[in-house]
Amino acid sequence: MTSLTSIIQQSPVWGGFRVWQRNRDAFRRAWHLEIGGIAVEPFILLIGVGFGLGAYISNIGEGVSYPHFLAPGVIAAYAMFHATFDATYGAYIRMETHHIYESILFTPLGPEDIVVGEVMWGATRALMSAIAVMLVATLFGLLESPWAILALPVAYLIGLTFASISMVMTATASTIGAMNNFFTLLILPMFWVSGVFFPLDRLPQIVQNLAWALPLTPAAALVRGLVAGDLTPWMLLWTLELVAFTLAGLWFASRFMRRRLIK
Repeated sequence: MTSLTSIIQQSPVWGGFRVWQRNRDAFRRAWHLEIGGIAVEPFILLIGVGFGLGAYISNIGEGVSYPHFLAPGVIAAYAMFHATFDATYGAYIRMETHHIYESILFTPLGPEDIVVGEVMWGATRALMSAIAVMLVATLFGLLESPWAILALPVAYLIGLTFASISMVMTATASTIGAMNNFFTLLILPMFWVSGVFFPLDRLPQIVQNLAWALPLTPAAALVRGLVAGDLTPWMLLWTLELVAFTLAGLWFASRFMRRRLIK
């Protein structure tokens, strides 16, 4: 039993959990300053785009109203945004401005633990965002299938995926301004061409093919299928794609972070 406990405590997941606890405690002290971005912004998007712009859009697909189509896309997209923002700007500030990573290295934890902890916290932020969006969507009657509850663990997986990718950027960024290119060249284009706002079949074929290589596309499709109760074998492939992105991001981020922090 002692040997098993020792192995668990030496694993990056356990060390990451300790980093996650530190971020959780910091959030609990300042949650009232951040709750607006988590709950209010997706509410405005659903109202303004879903019902405002949606009033000028006919049904999408087989009698699906535009708000019903948009809601799962917003769940996936805002899970991406919250995980990404925290694992880029938030993590960079913790590393370079507050020197928290340097302090952590004086404990038994290492760079890999830091990366895992930041990724776990980014996924937690994604989950909080998904809960907020789903509450709003439920209020407006946009979630009708009991399978929609599974969108919450999927949102956590989406958070793991994008936080892992984002930590690669954080570990290699020379300045905080470099994050702007990450958002401008990858995150925002992905937001628009990954099936969040409209079906991919309206796009040129080459763009459709490129879109499916981006992690937000399977994420949005997976959440939309669960919310609609339309379960297909493709969901397993989409899940595996997100897991693959997560593992690759963790691998690269851990190595780049070790190279950055251990001189």
